[in-house]
Amino acid sequence: MPSTSNIPLKIRISVTMAIVLVAVCATLMMISSRLSNQSMLDDAQAKQDISLRVVAATFQNAFDTLEFNYRPDGTIARATWNDIPSFDSHELVDQVGLVSGETATLFVWDSQEGDFIRATTNIIKPDGNRAVGTYLGKQNPVFAAMQRGETYRGEAVILGKPYLTVYQPVFGPGSNVIGILYVGVERTVIDAAAAAKGNALLITSSVAVGLGVLAVFFVTSLLLRPLNTLSDVIGRLASGDLDIEIPFDNQTDEIGAIASRVTSFKADIQNNKKLEAEQRIIQEEQTVAMGFLGDGLKRLAQGDLTQRIQSSVTQPFPAQYEPLRNDFNAVIDSLSSTLDDVNLVASGVTSTAGSIAMMSDTLARRVESQASTLAQSANTLTQLSQSGKEIAENAANADQMVSRSLTLSSESRQVLNDATNAIQEIEESSDQINQIIAVIEDIAFQTNLLALNAGVEAARAGEAGKGFAVVASEVRGLSMRATDSAREIRTLITASRSKISDGTVLVQNTGRSLGQLLSQVEEMGAVIKDIAVSLTEQAKGQSDVTSSVQQLDHITQENAALGEEANAASETLKNEAQNLSKALSTFETGSRGNTAKLVNAA
Repeated sequence: MPSTSNIPLKIRISVTMAIVLVAVCATLMMISSRLSNQSMLDDAQAKQDISLRVVAATFQNAFDTLEFNYRPDGTIARATWNDIPSFDSHELVDQVGLVSGETATLFVWDSQEGDFIRATTNIIKPDGNRAVGTYLGKQNPVFAAMQRGETYRGEAVILGKPYLTVYQPVFGPGSNVIGILYVGVERTVIDAAAAAKGNALLITSSVAVGLGVLAVFFVTSLLLRPLNTLSDVIGRLASGDLDIEIPFDNQTDEIGAIASRVTSFKADIQNNKKLEAEQRIIQEEQTVAMGFLGDGLKRLAQGDLTQRIQSSVTQPFPAQYEPLRNDFNAVIDSLSSTLDDVNLVASGVTSTAGSIAMMSDTLARRVESQASTLAQSANTLTQLSQSGKEIAENAANADQMVSRSLTLSSESRQVLNDATNAIQEIEESSDQINQIIAVIEDIAFQTNLLALNAGVEAARAGEAGKGFAVVASEVRGLSMRATDSAREIRTLITASRSKISDGTVLVQNTGRSLGQLLSQVEEMGAVIKDIAVSLTEQAKGQSDVTSSVQQLDHITQENAALGEEANAASETLKNEAQNLSKALSTFETGSRGNTAKLVNAA
């Protein structure tokens, strides 16, 4: 596709103006067409209102029961008909068609079907018959408007043709709609008229656009003619013709402004010619100066700082670059002096680096020895701390054993107390048994006396008391045996009381001994508890000391590593200083003897 820059400017302007004219005309046509269509639709609606009034007047003249109420603008507000008659002929609706030239229909409400039926109409079906006896249709939007008692305006398709329609409801004696008055005009008639107007407008716009394009092309050619002339002038200036006269530079319009710019361009070209000649001279001097500087820099790159840039009669240095020559020579002098100083510093750094390396090596060995000693101390403290922990644990166990001994001693003391109380109760029981024995002895003594008396009385009774005497003799024997048993029991109880007394003394002595032993065990428990607390604190202190020594050992190990790194860095510094001295020895500064001596000494 060719670039638009290859198309002449007047053609591009003409095409652009043509496009603008076409767009403007198309917009005007659209607006005019829309306004024309709307105007025709408004005219059609006004015509329909007139046709509806014609229908109303025609039917009102034929039927006195039909009444109409009109709005101030002349349109029908309400139609009322007490009873719509049947129509045997269609003269009235045909009269309306002859007067208005539009279609007209009267619908009547059919209560059986619940729909409006065409009673009379001037619409002819394709078969030549009138479209009477057909229903409006409950799905028709007109039906809903009639049910609401509203006038319906809009488009409708009747027998396959589009119509602009008006449906006016006819009310009965009440508020029920019993009929519809319809008038309509075919939409194709309006569309045809609108199309005719649109075609006429299109032809007119096309002619106007064509004439406008020709006028724009002519005017553009006329206006761009000075630009063509200036273009030729600029071409000659570009080819080197500086004697040409610049036209139109006295005008005050855009062409004059362009011509003035071209005049300025011509003057700039002339000045550039002069500057080019001066620049050639400057460039030649610059080439000479760069040659001198190139030679000086080449010797400098080789390390020769003894040569300077000289200016002589046979080979003069350009005068305008003389400051540059002086600056170069000054830089060489300063660099030579600086290198001498740097060489001396490098020698000192080499010597100092050697000393630092020796001290770092000594320090590293000492730190390693210190680290080894600290490691042994840490191991010893760790073992000591472990032993202290074991001793503390044994002391804690001993403390627990003493606590259990105290508990057992307390329980033994309680048992001795209970035994002492039991022995005392046995002594009390022995006293009571002695009392009982005394009672038994008294009873035996009295029984013996009674037996003796009974024996005496039985002897007195003679033969009759022999049986009683035998009984008395047995009772006496029993009393004697009871007395003997009481005596034996008393003897045993006496012996038991003596032994119980001895046992009581022994139990009391045992209680006192256990009390003394318990006191000593309590004192020993307190001592062992203090020992356990001291050993626990000592173990904790040893653990803290061990941790501190281990941390100190770790820090010492790190210091040893840093010492080794410092030793390596010192060795590296020494090597780098020697390398620097070697690198500096390649420069020739004119004081080579002193520098060489310093380097060799290093």
